[in-house]
Amino acid sequence: MPNTSIPATTEGMPNATRRALLWGLAAASTAAAVAVAPDAQGAIATEAQALACDQAENPELISTYRKFYDACADLKEAQDSLEWIADEWRHQWPLAPEELLLGANAQDGRYTMPAERDIVGRYLVRDTSELTKRLAPKFRREIGKTCFGIRTADEEKERLKRWKRSTPTGRTEKALERNRAYRIKAISECELRIQLAAQYEAETARLREVSGADAARLRVREADIRLQKAADEVSQCQARTVAGLAMKADALTVTAGALMKITKSDDSPLGQMARFIESVAEVAGRVAI
Repeated sequence: MPNTSIPATTEGMPNATRRALLWGLAAASTAAAVAVAPDAQGAIATEAQALACDQAENPELISTYRKFYDACADLKEAQDSLEWIADEWRHQWPLAPEELLLGANAQDGRYTMPAERDIVGRYLVRDTSELTKRLAPKFRREIGKTCFGIRTADEEKERLKRWKRSTPTGRTEKALERNRAYRIKAISECELRIQLAAQYEAETARLREVSGADAARLRVREADIRLQKAADEVSQCQARTVAGLAMKADALTVTAGALMKITKSDDSPLGQMARFIESVAEVAGRVAI
């Protein structure tokens, strides 16, 4: 699921208010440029027109920034709707059966296997104190909450096929009997996990459908795509005023905010650019507002 955040570029001012003000300032500067010339005469008119042109923002930038402003609002609305679904359905969402749980700390993205997630697709970090079937007491004491990788019905079906095709061997009759017993047990456990996984997957799919979670997640993804496109259009427009620079910096800090946080402490050229962009956003924002 997309994780686009919309960080404020001016501390203490809500994003919607800041963007509306930037848009208004740039639009006002353009309107002023048009209004000054008719009232002036001769050399004064020429000087006034030149000054007004210097102060007029690029109309194309104003238009694209307005689209970016609207895209930010659409994404925020979509994210709020998704968050409402997560809260509304939290207590009806089932936890995966303990038999299906695999490695811990899956919230770190360390596994290729699926991780347990909530109804809107976020990592589900759960209490370990009740997981007595597979976790040692020491683990439960040291790690009170974590997210687990989970087994799926399809993966277990493939595992079952391999077990059924396998032929137990042993150098002694005792070893052979032990391996036969282990195979029978493994097949039985695999069949149980298939049943549990199928029930869990069916129920979670049903809840995502009736809650509208899948549709809400799609709406967020589509809104995020529109925001990225709008921000790119802003970046390609020329800025002519400080307000225009603030617009371009604002769009960039939204789309590259996560990368800037990671790289701004680096001494590489990427870190230097991140710090420069941050400075432009701060200074332009203060001057424009």
